[in-house]
Amino acid sequence: MHSLLERQLRRAKFHDDTLPADLAAWQEFLSRIERSYINADRERQCFKVSTTQPIKPPSGPLPLSKVVAELSDGLCLFDTQGQLIFFNLAAEKYLGLGSEQHNSKSTDVLDWFELHDNSNPDERLATPSLIQRLVRGDSFHDSYAVLQRADLPDLPVSCAFNPIVENQQVIGIVLLFRDISEVKNFETELITAKESAEKASSAKSQFLSSMSHELRTPMNAILGYSELLKEDLGVSLEEFELEHVEDMQQYVGHILHAGWHLLELINQVLDLTRIEAGSLDVTIEKAEVIELIKEGVNFVTPQAEKHAITIENTTDELPPQYALIDQGRLKQVIINLLSNAVKYNREGGHVSLHLTQPDPKYLRIEIKDTGVGMTPEQQSKVFDPFTRLSGLNLIEGTGIGLTITKRLLEIMDGRIGVESEIEVGSTFWIELPTGEIDHEGVDETATREQKYILLYIEDSRTNVSLVGQILKARPLVALMSAHTGEMGLELAHKHHPQIILLDINLPGMDGFEVLKHLRETADTREIPVLGLSANDTLQNLDRAREAGFFKYIVKPLDIKQFLKSVDEALGNN
Repeated sequence: MHSLLERQLRRAKFHDDTLPADLAAWQEFLSRIERSYINADRERQCFKVSTTQPIKPPSGPLPLSKVVAELSDGLCLFDTQGQLIFFNLAAEKYLGLGSEQHNSKSTDVLDWFELHDNSNPDERLATPSLIQRLVRGDSFHDSYAVLQRADLPDLPVSCAFNPIVENQQVIGIVLLFRDISEVKNFETELITAKESAEKASSAKSQFLSSMSHELRTPMNAILGYSELLKEDLGVSLEEFELEHVEDMQQYVGHILHAGWHLLELINQVLDLTRIEAGSLDVTIEKAEVIELIKEGVNFVTPQAEKHAITIENTTDELPPQYALIDQGRLKQVIINLLSNAVKYNREGGHVSLHLTQPDPKYLRIEIKDTGVGMTPEQQSKVFDPFTRLSGLNLIEGTGIGLTITKRLLEIMDGRIGVESEIEVGSTFWIELPTGEIDHEGVDETATREQKYILLYIEDSRTNVSLVGQILKARPLVALMSAHTGEMGLELAHKHHPQIILLDINLPGMDGFEVLKHLRETADTREIPVLGLSANDTLQNLDRAREAGFFKYIVKPLDIKQFLKSVDEALGNN
């Protein structure tokens, strides 16, 4: 994502997981971006003019009134009673004053400033105390004051009050203040970044501490039983008894068990590390789900039979169901959820699997058990690393299986959740993307009209949401998205969109490689493809032109130009 757009999103307090659904909020956000670029253009033009046209020095002394009028800081003069007697243009704008207020010589302007003394920062400095201090000849500064205006939002300001002294007598007060909103926003961003870094550091320390504990548990068993085995083997063969052999067989069994557990833990930690680093290989394709569920059930059934737990697979009789998934990773997810449903169940308990499709865009798989259930607090932490249910820690596990499960589903653009009740059981559900478009709610008139599909291949959900809001200006264009090049190709061949918006810097297969595959296949060869990248170097532009993009758009998006490109592509198509 382009740094300028990222900064604007942070200032608007937009995050990947809390993007607003309100159109008005997005319109305000887009207007703010447009204003910022207009202001930046003006500043560039002013700078260009100032550098090309040298400023002539004044022929005479500058009039004081001109200097005061050109000040960007607010300047106010008060008498010794605190009555406003003069303000410059900047102060008029900040204070929201007009000629009527000026003529009436408003006496309450000082009350609009929320000031705090360094000696007592928790209490507001009263206006009479401020005037008394200034009349004594003392200055007052507050770098974090607030200007509270009746019909306008509060404005953070930096203030400097100074007495005007003549013949060793205070005859007035001068106030110089400036808007520090940008400084406060920057401070907020720094504080947020600092808190985020501290939270990440704390989570890392907690992860390492928990991992150290989990590694030591099987290692303790391995070393302890190895020590006992060594002592027993130190006895001469003549003194060996049958119970010694039985004991050693138990020791070896415990060592092997602990060793396999340690290996499983190391493998899962490595998996989690690769996921967090974004280096886990995932191949997204349209795959059949029912068969994967059957394989998962067959794998876990022997474990369930040891505890007389029955597994009911209600998906057996369903017709084939397809989703955009990595088959190996989904099988890993299903086995992990089924294994947990068995491990945390009762003797003679029950596990059931259900598959539904409440939304055309997702398949939903539910795995229900009759275990002890979880409290709301346990449910909120169940996907955290090294979390196992309180009271059931005698059940051996790595404690990161559900963490990996959640991360794997997120990589596949899926979701996971849990519903649980104490002494009743738990239901873990997962939702998998199908790549289908939801046509529900489209009236007959809209259906009869030509509905265009724009496929956006982009790994950033924030960017996808932004384009979705922009395309509301084109109601006949339906947005479909894919977060990898492989998934994008799958959707392009299945749905034949009228236009493709393709991010160049994709993980794995980049945009140029995706375009090459599209051009090699007859059913996608003629689809106009708009390239999208933050890289505006001449070399990249030439490469995009040679590759055959219909248009090459440089981030951040110029909304009008983007919509114009979409219209041209659809007209060409």
